[in-house]
Amino acid sequence: MNDLSVGVEIDATAKWLEKRGLHGAAGLLRRVARQRDDAVRQLGLRATSPAYRASGTEHTAPRDLDAAAEAAMLRTDVARLQALAERAGWVSDADARRLWRWRDGWWELSYCRRNTKDGYRAIGWYLWGPVGSYDGEWLDRHKRPAMAEAERLITKHRAATGEEQR
Repeated sequence: MNDLSVGVEIDATAKWLEKRGLHGAAGLLRRVARQRDDAVRQLGLRATSPAYRASGTEHTAPRDLDAAAEAAMLRTDVARLQALAERAGWVSDADARRLWRWRDGWWELSYCRRNTKDGYRAIGWYLWGPVGSYDGEWLDRHKRPAMAEAERLITKHRAATGEEQR
């Protein structure tokens, strides 16, 4: 494992994801950031962390990237992370009855038992999405039909909000 810092923003985002139970996404974000830092270091563009600079292994004349190039790299990394997450489909959480999906935002598919106090009127799979989409929509008692219905609802929501055209 690489002990070098991946950056304050990346680390803060990863910690935020972990607090919400998205450990896989946090790990993927850190791994992509480390790969980017390794590539930048190998190209001799700049030292990326105090630990790296303190190691005495940096090039004698590293070239600094300008702010626009760094912003472009970050946008590329975020787009790559989103593409990988979307390609992964539904990903299991540590809780066996919870799945996560990225499609222009995080979607959660969770199994809940009947509990009228919490608003769960039936046993089965419920869908939660980004703000303005679904908030605990019951889909089905069984996992596979619930996943198919969730895909249909997500696609329908994205089409309605114009995100499919992006």
